[in-house]
Amino acid sequence: MESGGSGSGFVRGAAREKKKGKSADESSVAGEPGGGGGGGGKPRKFNLKRVMADELERFTSMRIKKEKEKPNTTYRNSSASYSDISGTGQTLQDISDEDVLVLFEQMLVDMNLNEEKQQPLREKDISIKREMVSQYLHTSKAGMSQKENSKSPVMYIQELKFGLKDAQLLGCLESLRVSLNNNPVSWVQNFGAEGLNCLLDILKGLHDEKDEFSGSYDFRIQHEIIRCLKAFMNNKFGIKTMLETDDGILLLAKAVDPKVPTMMIDAIKLLSALCILPQPVDMHEQVLGALTERAEMDEVERFKPIVDGLKSGTSVALKVACLQLINALIIPSDELDFRLHIRSELMRSGLQQTLKELHAQDNEELKLQLQVFEEYGEEDSAELRSRLEDIRIEMDDFNEIFQILLNTVKDSKAEQHFLSILQHFLLIRNDYEARPQYFKLIDECISQIVLFRNGADPDFKRKHFDINVEALIDNLIDQTKVAKSEAKTLELEKKLESELTARERNSYS
Repeated sequence: MESGGSGSGFVRGAAREKKKGKSADESSVAGEPGGGGGGGGKPRKFNLKRVMADELERFTSMRIKKEKEKPNTTYRNSSASYSDISGTGQTLQDISDEDVLVLFEQMLVDMNLNEEKQQPLREKDISIKREMVSQYLHTSKAGMSQKENSKSPVMYIQELKFGLKDAQLLGCLESLRVSLNNNPVSWVQNFGAEGLNCLLDILKGLHDEKDEFSGSYDFRIQHEIIRCLKAFMNNKFGIKTMLETDDGILLLAKAVDPKVPTMMIDAIKLLSALCILPQPVDMHEQVLGALTERAEMDEVERFKPIVDGLKSGTSVALKVACLQLINALIIPSDELDFRLHIRSELMRSGLQQTLKELHAQDNEELKLQLQVFEEYGEEDSAELRSRLEDIRIEMDDFNEIFQILLNTVKDSKAEQHFLSILQHFLLIRNDYEARPQYFKLIDECISQIVLFRNGADPDFKRKHFDINVEALIDNLIDQTKVAKSEAKTLELEKKLESELTARERNSYS
């Protein structure tokens, strides 16, 4: 992937401006040098793209520029093309300036340059553009002559459809990845949707047969396909084609597997890059939907694989990638309720316990991702306090929270319902083990109702709500068994200790 700078990155503020008709490039970033947001002692806002790894910069740079930044549209009406010149022996000196500009634009597309790098080239004199096109044509012909014996996109597609297995399939995929990385965009376009669907079909087949994995090639083949997808999506055409598939994002979500950390890193980087794409504006929600669907299939919490990737014992690279995805899922959203809900769910999934361990890691990339996560979290807390009529509350203070809730329902139709809820709380069985489980179940139900569909109100006309608590109840049962075993073990340890102490005393007497 291209690692050069690609302009201003995607931040939440820029996303809001984009939805109002401005591009991410036009939006100012508070706290950045020259951005006008450095004063007032406010916490620094981060440019999200800047804290992502270089692999993501290609995606964030692929934004739609204003038409005034494009060459005049009349150039596109010309019939000039590379094939016309190479096929007739015509030289660039024989064609018009208009046709040179058309060829120049084709060259920029084929070179897969982002807009920031294209713009200075467009400002060059026509004679320089003519020379650049001439050199590019010469280089392209030389490259093609060296690759006469290499496989064409059609040949790769035929091999993928042929049903190769194990070592042969792995070798084919490795060769394909190299070709996707090294050839111009036109080669990727020839591989196209047909080739992409071949890759996705193989990946889907491997996922469907995951319970029957027996060979050592299965995970290696999966990973190589993910790497091929990464190379395929390294341009506008590849991303657009991937987004047009029915289950492309879902298959990437299925590759988020802590058991295969190297594959998980590549899959997460692709998902993170998709989340922060300027267009379409809801990509982070589509990625979240794919993670949710995958979790429902596997009957696990949707953020469990990501949180597992952050736990001790995993590589720093995987930890950084997981935090990148978390930030990319949360930050682009304009909905405060959505952002608070995702953070809350992550904390319940085990992130709260993991954060302390992550802070102990001595790694700059990891620290930066943590800083982004926490500072945006602080901003959301401040926004929530501002929403509550600027009442200063401590979110961890039971008394303040209760008073705020009471004031919001007092002398309203909701007051009696609030009282009824509190009265029902009093009916919870006074049992040391059962009480926490009651409250955890209630918390999950309230969360799913209040934060229904990313913060939208539910349909109050319905008499039934679909609340998924099966996984939670199973987890509570397991936790109860563990808690009982631990309590019994602790009791036996205390008895043993008392017995040993008593024997020691008797021996001295």
